[in-house]
Amino acid sequence: MNYKIAIPSYKRAETLRDKTLALLQKYKIPPEKITIFVASQEEKQTYENTLPKYYGEIVVGVVGMRAIRNFIQDYYAEGEYVVNIDDDIKSLQLRSNDQECEELKDPRQFIEEGFRLCEKYKCSLWGLYPLVNAMFMHSDITFTLQYIIGAFWGVINTHDKNTYVTLDDKEDFERAIKFYIRDGKVVRFNGIGIESAYYKEQGGMQIERTEARVRRSGIELINKYPMFCKINSARKKHFEIKLVDKRRKKC
Repeated sequence: MNYKIAIPSYKRAETLRDKTLALLQKYKIPPEKITIFVASQEEKQTYENTLPKYYGEIVVGVVGMRAIRNFIQDYYAEGEYVVNIDDDIKSLQLRSNDQECEELKDPRQFIEEGFRLCEKYKCSLWGLYPLVNAMFMHSDITFTLQYIIGAFWGVINTHDKNTYVTLDDKEDFERAIKFYIRDGKVVRFNGIGIESAYYKEQGGMQIERTEARVRRSGIELINKYPMFCKINSARKKHFEIKLVDKRRKKC
């Protein structure tokens, strides 16, 4: 299947080298599929000097999560299969039973299945379980409104402006809502999770992200899409929201 891999990265050349790029090389993903998006010409030079030549191209994009996500969406053609991957992915984990996960041996099968399912059910967005915890993961694939984490997701690319994000924080929640509203479903593999440091990794959006800004973004989403999200009261450490289609409960 002819899919492309897009990796946005900001001030994390060594992280990208040691994590996501090393993982893709381990999985023997063809390097010509991989495009890395950086914020400036200076950054491009740093990345070229730091990374092994296991990528197709480094493209100078723009600064900011919202801006680079939309830049990448514009960069690829309408209808292209694009897998968006963060630069700090340590591993992909497959749920093996109620207590254990094991490292995924080859991601190509589920990547291609994600795009096949999108084509079959006439939707565009697929993703993975947002963490690695066998107790909460399930070995199924769902098509309802689900959080599609921004660390690893696939899209049949579209230039429909109604699907572009407007936030730097919670942009992955926003994307899931927008594609769900447009297509009526999103695809999520609930038995495959992502191992990543998330908020703890240096560089990237951590340079500018604050808890106050995260909260503002969450409140904005709740106010804009009250039928599709709410505050996640179970999360105490960080302000979080939860996606839920409240229309389904009224039916």
